[in-house]
Amino acid sequence: MSSCESSNAADFKESINQSERRAFEIILGKKGSGEKKLNCLAKDDFKGALTAVDQQSKEFDILIGDIKKLSTQGIPKGEPLKTASLEYYQSLKELHVFDRKEIEQEALLRTLKNNELKNTQNNLIVLATQKKMLYNAVYEKEALLHTATQNFEAANGF
Repeated sequence: MSSCESSNAADFKESINQSERRAFEIILGKKGSGEKKLNCLAKDDFKGALTAVDQQSKEFDILIGDIKKLSTQGIPKGEPLKTASLEYYQSLKELHVFDRKEIEQEALLRTLKNNELKNTQNNLIVLATQKKMLYNAVYEKEALLHTATQNFEAANGF
């Protein structure tokens, strides 16, 4: 029975580790949606960049859905690690999908003059402040995920 539980814990840990690799591919992977978004922005292709943001959102939804499906039954400290993982990847999704607002403002900037331009630039400053809060949320969730991972590994003898 003990070796079965260890096997379940090891499989669970591997699934969590795969989630981290998948998130990396979504955000920074070569030919991933994050790279597509940056390439489109470099070409001032705002429509393409927004499409890439939508793709990132869908990819994060799949990743989060897969984590939700993981069973933690009989795995010591498995549920806190699962919860921390879900919260972390949700906050990463929110951060990267927030780019939609910035891209829309940037596209709008290209069409404005004088006072409208100044107002839109002020909106970008507000968005930057909001994005900083999203980064802070990701940092907090990452710290919780790190602690949950350490507790899980200690409880399961990793």
